Amino acid sequence: MANTLARRDQSKSEKPEREKFSTEDMLLNEVQPRLKIGIARSIPQIGTDDPGELLQDGMVIALHILNSAERAGKKVSAGNVAHYTLKSLRVGRRSTGFHKTDALHPAAQLSGRCHVHSLDERLIAPQSSDESLTIAELLASKQDDPSTKAARQIDWDELIKDLNGVAKEILKALVSGHELTLLVPRLGRSRSALQTDKDELGKHILERLGTDILRQVQERPAWQNNITAMRERLACCRQRLYA
Repeated sequence: MANTLARRDQSKSEKPEREKFSTEDMLLNEVQPRLKIGIARSIPQIGTDDPGELLQDGMVIALHILNSAERAGKKVSAGNVAHYTLKSLRVGRRSTGFHKTDALHPAAQLSGRCHVHSLDERLIAPQSSDESLTIAELLASKQDDPSTKAARQIDWDELIKDLNGVAKEILKALVSGHELTLLVPRLGRSRSALQTDKDELGKHILERLGTDILRQVQERPAWQNNITAMRERLACCRQRLYA
């Protein structure tokens, strides 16, 4: 009698273990091969999707299907599990969920609610002779970075403190693009005298800020030079690759 009860307890403890291994065997040996074939044939790859990631998402979805069937007391075949898993992947469902409001989620892109474009994508030029631009070049700010702006502001603040009233008015007129003749009645000086003051202002700026100040204010921001150099290197690599 004791031996019979012991065998029954052992069979009960071994039954969940056998069921667990049967679920794993079904996923790895029957569902996974079907998913590999189905993903390669019928699942669209959206964005950064690749077959390996789609297979991982599919295995997680298949496991959820099996767990739901076991909780409901239903038996499902490996073919049915693979079929409904592929159907979920085809409409954009992933192991993380089904989000049509997330612009980067495959479900939102497959539904046509949004489209994701690369910042390096070339735009069509309005004329054939114009150079095509990228989206990044259109969206990027052409101004200097904040640190460069702050450093230049400090230099100009120190320079303006040393200027007299006439030189400050001439500098304001040059910055705003106004003619010096408009300062004649205000300052009570002749046009030739203002021209002399302007030349003296230029010499003072060169002494304080350096002889290369004109080159510095006209050159592109350094971060744009880095991006341009990186694109040129990538273009050379592509040319060597396809040569």
